[in-house]
Amino acid sequence: MRLNPLSGSGTVLMERYRLEERLSGPDPLRGSFWSAVDVMAGDCPVALRQLNDLASQEPFRQRWEVLQTIGSHQLPRFGQLLDLEDGLWAVRDWIEGSSLASLQQQRARRQMVFSAGEVLLLLRQVLPVLGALHSHDLVHGHISLQNLWRRTSDGLPVVLKGELVPTEDAASWMDVRDLAVSAMALLTGQPSNLPSSLERLGLNPAYQAVLERLLTADPNRRFPDIASAQEALQQLAMPEHSGPIEKPIAASGRFTATAPSSTSPRQKRAMAREQGAEGRLWPVVIALALSALVSSAIGWFLLPRTSTGDRPPRPRRDGAATVVSLPPEELDQREQLFSRLRALQVDRSWFVELVDASQLSMESLESAPLRRHWTELAEQWLARIGQLSPAIRARLGRLSDGDWEQPRQALRQQGVHPKVVEHLVSAGTQDLLPMAMQGRKPADPFLQLWISAAMQSLDEVEIVRLKARPLEPTNTSLRIPAGDARLVLVEAPVGDAVALGINGTPLMQMMVFGVNGQVEAERGPLRVARIAPKAGLPLQVLVTNQGVSSGLFTLSCRAEPLPQ
Repeated sequence: MRLNPLSGSGTVLMERYRLEERLSGPDPLRGSFWSAVDVMAGDCPVALRQLNDLASQEPFRQRWEVLQTIGSHQLPRFGQLLDLEDGLWAVRDWIEGSSLASLQQQRARRQMVFSAGEVLLLLRQVLPVLGALHSHDLVHGHISLQNLWRRTSDGLPVVLKGELVPTEDAASWMDVRDLAVSAMALLTGQPSNLPSSLERLGLNPAYQAVLERLLTADPNRRFPDIASAQEALQQLAMPEHSGPIEKPIAASGRFTATAPSSTSPRQKRAMAREQGAEGRLWPVVIALALSALVSSAIGWFLLPRTSTGDRPPRPRRDGAATVVSLPPEELDQREQLFSRLRALQVDRSWFVELVDASQLSMESLESAPLRRHWTELAEQWLARIGQLSPAIRARLGRLSDGDWEQPRQALRQQGVHPKVVEHLVSAGTQDLLPMAMQGRKPADPFLQLWISAAMQSLDEVEIVRLKARPLEPTNTSLRIPAGDARLVLVEAPVGDAVALGINGTPLMQMMVFGVNGQVEAERGPLRVARIAPKAGLPLQVLVTNQGVSSGLFTLSCRAEPLPQ
């Protein structure tokens, strides 16, 4: 479907994307930004950017194609580019959430700001995203509170507007400085003006020193790269308060901030209103209100450390039981985390076991730094688990090998070699398991995620059979839904080589296996490949789509008789 130059709300692009509302633009350089829905995916919300200016289209296209190859879950997934009569249209994920600028304004109305602990966690979470961009020679160029969003589904910060082309003089260190400027705005509650000196914030000296290096433009003082900045942030002790605090008051040339450290009902109600205003789940508000009625003697037993929940308190060396009493902010943070866990319908006991098994040190959780590390690990696992379907998430902790045996046997009966099945499962674990566990079958509790990946990846595979004819190409076009795979089994006359030509979107990849499961063409972009007769038949061609939307790929195969 071709569009006239006056696309507006209700217009359907390519018989698929229905425009809902123009959110910004038109602008000569940035174009127009639209909210839309994918009518082929059950009206799933998407975001589209339209560029009419011909001079802007080529640099935008080049940048977009690089972004399609970056697999950070804190960036939107960048999908199709549509060349239409009224301009270049780009499709990406719709991010449901709130900008940090909006959250800052909500807190300002309640005379509250982000604490040093919250900001430190934000810096640790966003710097790796910038590192992913910089490793592909991309500078974001637009880091600000408006373009940093807190995603509703998992609470993680997401970096938006990475597709916009920055000015030619933009440099990677400027992204880091802009992130630090945003951090200072969150700490002070001042959206644009920085305090004349960091010392006025009353931060820990080590924390202050790192912020100074992040803020400076001096090449002799700033961090040489993202990795060194990350290392410096990881070495900082997490500040005592990691939740919202009262807005700093400038007194005697110094900002002073009062943390909500007491457990008075009034302060608890203020915290509940604050969390509710930021779009948290309603159980959080209830949990915060109820926690005001609980005495400070409540300790770590609120977070059971075993799957059975009946383990006694951790014994001390003198034989007495240890009960760890959590600060109110830390208790609230844990309650928020488990509220998100309930929203994902994940078994709490299994999840606690998973995070426990990931903990680098299993020493006493009386140590506040170890408890903070546990919480950070839990946040990371929640983001990974959120990628699974609701049906699989609800069964975590109760899955067994039998749950993925049926799809595995079904593929083998269709002629798919077991090694090809293994590659399918391995590809499915990339976003779920740490790198050290990929390529092998781990033990529980991680085995639950491995089985989940096996179920999800094998259930989504569709198989197509083709016959390669001598000297005459056989062509087919196939559609792959987002995150799915297609397996094409190619037959040919015995003794002939097979020429394969595969074209599709930049986020599609291919891999070719021989009859015995051996790799004949390594995993990589769609391309032309010539497979020798020794590979055996049928050839097993695996094409995966990691894009935000479904896409078409075209496969051409031709048998090539060897010279006599």
